[in-house]
Amino acid sequence: MLGTQKNRYLLIGAIVIGVLLTWIIATSKPAPAAKPLRIPPVPIVDVLHIQPAYHRVWIDTQGLVKPKTQIELVSQVSGRVDTIANQLSAGSSFAADQPLVMVDETDYRIAISQAQAKLADAKQLLATEKGRARQAKREWRDLGDQDANDLFLRKPQLASAKAGLVAAEAGLEKAQLDLSRTQISAPFSGYVLSKKVDVGQFVSQGVAVAEVYSSDVAEVRLPLTARQRKNVSVSDTQRLPVKLIARYGDDQYEWDATLERLEGAIDSSSRQYYFVASLAKPFDSQFDEAGALLKPGLAVGQFVTAQIAGNSVENSFLIPRGALRQQQQIWVVENSRLSYIDVNVVQISNETALVQLKADTLPTDTVSVITSELSLALSGMKVRERALINLEP
Repeated sequence: MLGTQKNRYLLIGAIVIGVLLTWIIATSKPAPAAKPLRIPPVPIVDVLHIQPAYHRVWIDTQGLVKPKTQIELVSQVSGRVDTIANQLSAGSSFAADQPLVMVDETDYRIAISQAQAKLADAKQLLATEKGRARQAKREWRDLGDQDANDLFLRKPQLASAKAGLVAAEAGLEKAQLDLSRTQISAPFSGYVLSKKVDVGQFVSQGVAVAEVYSSDVAEVRLPLTARQRKNVSVSDTQRLPVKLIARYGDDQYEWDATLERLEGAIDSSSRQYYFVASLAKPFDSQFDEAGALLKPGLAVGQFVTAQIAGNSVENSFLIPRGALRQQQQIWVVENSRLSYIDVNVVQISNETALVQLKADTLPTDTVSVITSELSLALSGMKVRERALINLEP
């Protein structure tokens, strides 16, 4: 019994000593030194100061060069090919109405002689019938009868003779026309695409002898998506400029064309719209006064890239593509603080983006667009500017 009570006192004493030691250690620990509060530095951002204005949208596309007028020269008469002009070779040029293929004229000159003989007979017959008609009229008047029938007065015979003369004249005109058609030519100046006959070959009426195209105007069909189509307008009074670009080895050349029209139907497979650009005198090479080549001529079927001058967009500006943020926003600096502005994306290229301010966010002066990347960008956070060169041309 005494042993148990003694152990209890020992336990209580140990607890008291432990608490006392704990208090001594806790109260004797030095207070922590006060540290100054560290304020994060204000981030420095690259800024473009831009004034919103009207900007023209340039649309990139491509197409193939085609002549506006391309036809097959067809023989309107039959016969043996007698002569072929030196210009009737693929790639050669020719003048308007220049004979390119000549068919043997012998049969057609004989036909003219025969038609002239028929015309002479018709004239002689008409003169004879006129004389007989006058004689019949005198004879009937001598009989003292006022009424005479047409047959006695030879009116039907006279009308037939007149019709025969008209037919003979038409026959001669037809023979002369067939003779002129033995010389086959094009009604325009241009180039030969292919030759389909040669000397000594017999051609029938309606057979193609060559394929040619006009050198006056070329056309390029330019496909546009629905998004691109929105920024292009064409009408009878408005012709938008188009730049056609072609490469010859390491050299690049440009041609100035105009947007002529919009085709009435879209492509059923690609769902694209097709505009047509026209270009005057595209196939002729250009030389300087010394004879050096300035610009080569285009070729039929040649691939070219095109830049269409689209509509002008108000309250728009050009920014680096990286400055366009998610959800069609840009970061701007207003009173040394970062803000978000919603924009309409008009056009995006590999390096730049053309954006338009929405009506409810129009600024009163320039827009300070942030081009830097920030790990944390909060609306209202303070920033410092570092101005860049404007991208405007």
